[in-house]
Amino acid sequence: MSQDEQDSTHHLATGAIETLFADPPWNSTSFLGAGATTLAGLGAWLNDIMSPALARGGASFMGGFLIGWAIRRTIKLAAIVAGLLLTLLAAVKMSGIVDLDWTAIEANISHSVAWAQGKAEGFKEVLTGYLPSAGAGGAGTFLGFRKK
Repeated sequence: MSQDEQDSTHHLATGAIETLFADPPWNSTSFLGAGATTLAGLGAWLNDIMSPALARGGASFMGGFLIGWAIRRTIKLAAIVAGLLLTLLAAVKMSGIVDLDWTAIEANISHSVAWAQGKAEGFKEVLTGYLPSAGAGGAGTFLGFRKK
């Protein structure tokens, strides 16, 4: 393998990682503000100045923000993969190589969507149990999802 081929392979891998983490959540001012609030709340709580409510609220916001950011990235990736698969499926169908049973495919997709909805509901219950402040977590999720 020549040096140019190694460099191009390394560049492709680095480019994919950079694309995945382009505009990371820790560059957001609201995320950094919540981090500062969490640290200030922890410091005040450890010095017996106030209760840990400020730290819990900031941590919940940060957790929600990261969850929203991850959901947005996952949806984008899933949309790209689904588009590629549908394009491939259409090409194979048009060429006549494969004859598809659409009723079975539709039933399988319906079953998969119902399964995913159940898992998402369970995940939501776990998150609301672990995030001490649901309001701050919800606001963080909303802002994290909107982060571009």
